[in-house]
Amino acid sequence: MTDNSQVHIALCTDTHFWFDSPRAFGPEGEQLQPWSEEIYTALLAQLRTANPDLILHLGDYTCGGGTFQMPEDAFFQALNRIHNGLRSLPAFYYGLPGNHDCPPGTADYSFCEGLLGLRPRQGRTIDLPGVRLVLLNATGYTPEQVAAALPEDPVYGWVAQEELIRLDRALATAGDRAVLLFVHQLLKPWSAPKPWQEFYGVRNADQVLDILARHGNVRAVFQGHAHLFDVQQAPVGDGVTYFIVTPPIIQYPMAWLSLQLQADRLHLRMVPLPLPELAERSRRAGSGQGWRAGLPQWQDMHIPLT
Repeated sequence: MTDNSQVHIALCTDTHFWFDSPRAFGPEGEQLQPWSEEIYTALLAQLRTANPDLILHLGDYTCGGGTFQMPEDAFFQALNRIHNGLRSLPAFYYGLPGNHDCPPGTADYSFCEGLLGLRPRQGRTIDLPGVRLVLLNATGYTPEQVAAALPEDPVYGWVAQEELIRLDRALATAGDRAVLLFVHQLLKPWSAPKPWQEFYGVRNADQVLDILARHGNVRAVFQGHAHLFDVQQAPVGDGVTYFIVTPPIIQYPMAWLSLQLQADRLHLRMVPLPLPELAERSRRAGSGQGWRAGLPQWQDMHIPLT
């Protein structure tokens, strides 16, 4: 990778795999856990064909934590399988834990962090030509926050103090590089006309945004967790930053994002999995899930890096 025009990132999130799941989950049965095997196979095949330089997963690999009541053995099997599957592809691969990436009833993310090669409650910084990627760990809960949530997981995000310090240093030392930030929960509410719930956000997002405002070099923030595709621009300090919610794999629109770095901009495309019948099943679930795909103009767009 000698310059930005040769760097292609495949970004996915919220796979929520549960192989041999007893049913479909979600408020309206819109998630597709019973088809985890088919979706997993299609995702790996599509990524292999796309041949990106880098694969990023923003968390919620599985259905662990609270809500789903996934058996512990099934959790470890699913997490190991998707992690090893992504590692087997001919690309550099990195990830973050989501709130569901812990054994049921524990809110303990150490196993997932260990798989991903992360220090406890911390993420990772990746330098590419002209661009710095900062993967921000938002499962840095305090013991008091964990105790208050059990037997569920906290759901909302929390960035630990040591991770805030690491973020500050990563932005301060980026030099002339533009910065792209990746995190599981959201730093700002989405722009979609759907009611906002606080558990979708990072609870101390104001501290994160203060750091971003101080340095002014984060061009885009990519988030997961909310199971929808959303793009908005919002003021941060003296500038404007893109805030993108990455679509989920486990339900409509069943898509990942292709991020093609160019000399002075980022080309973003939404790439649906080649499973139209399953996508339609999810889209039609309950009162309808079509709104989760966002606006057509977001599916192929450019984000300036300068």
